[in-house]
Amino acid sequence: MYSVSLNPKPLQLNELWATVPGVSQTLSDRVRERLRAEAVKKKLSQREIADLLRWSQSRVAKLLTGRVEMGVDDLAGLCFALDLRLTEVVRDHGLEFLAEMTPTELRILERLRQIPQPVIDAVMTLLDVNKNTALQTRRAAPPKKGR
Repeated sequence: MYSVSLNPKPLQLNELWATVPGVSQTLSDRVRERLRAEAVKKKLSQREIADLLRWSQSRVAKLLTGRVEMGVDDLAGLCFALDLRLTEVVRDHGLEFLAEMTPTELRILERLRQIPQPVIDAVMTLLDVNKNTALQTRRAAPPKKGR
């Protein structure tokens, strides 16, 4: 009989998080990357951001490159200057597909990745899930790029 994990972070144990692009970076790295990308998109220089915040250009550069640890007040200031919501900047874009999954659904996904392929096939048949659209297990080969 299979047991269900009650771990609140099942994806980390099964290393699913490591297969999603961008997840290997730290949250701080991703936040700085997002802030720099937004500055480029809005065509704002570090000098212009600094002027908006009455900071030095050096301070902005050090925060955006990670030479200085970014505090919450620093992050809030940069978000203000770039016209971003703080929650949007820290949101994990690499795991957006998981954002609306409930903890129960995450546990089901974790469990599905652990069971043998014949059992997965039986579950897919019971659920009437087309094999072409079914979840790929870690044992399945990645889909080939076609025309």
